Amino acid sequence: MMIDWFLVFLRDLALIAWLGGLAVIDFLEAPIRFRVPEIDRNQSVAIGRRVFAALNLLELCAGALILAATALLALRIEVGANELIAFGLVALMWLVVLVQFLWLRPRMSQLARGLDLVNRRPDDVRYAQVGRLHRVYVGCDLLKIALGIVVVALWVKV
Repeated sequence: MMIDWFLVFLRDLALIAWLGGLAVIDFLEAPIRFRVPEIDRNQSVAIGRRVFAALNLLELCAGALILAATALLALRIEVGANELIAFGLVALMWLVVLVQFLWLRPRMSQLARGLDLVNRRPDDVRYAQVGRLHRVYVGCDLLKIALGIVVVALWVKV
């Protein structure tokens, strides 16, 4: 049916936007931004906050769209085990984004407020705290990418 095709198309397009945006920003944009000689580290971080805020919104919308489209498909057609597992993995990805959006990013921003990342003060413990949270954030992004790749593999029809 046409509606089923459209739901699959929306679901797949949302996953492409989510994983593509995540990969491009994590592996291309962020590393390049820190190598631009015309801006200092403080400016790079400020730009990064905006970029990752936008990415988190994209991820929240994409995840909600994927979950809604998959749920509607499950109501219309019989879904197999692969689709159910993929649904669970997307839900887990979406929960990770919620943690990043509601707790990690705001906490990092709060701790980093007023920190000079060019002329670091060794006595300020916030640098270490932000560093730890940043590593958790990166780990969350890598987890989402790995889960997303598994979802793609589960959706592929051979």
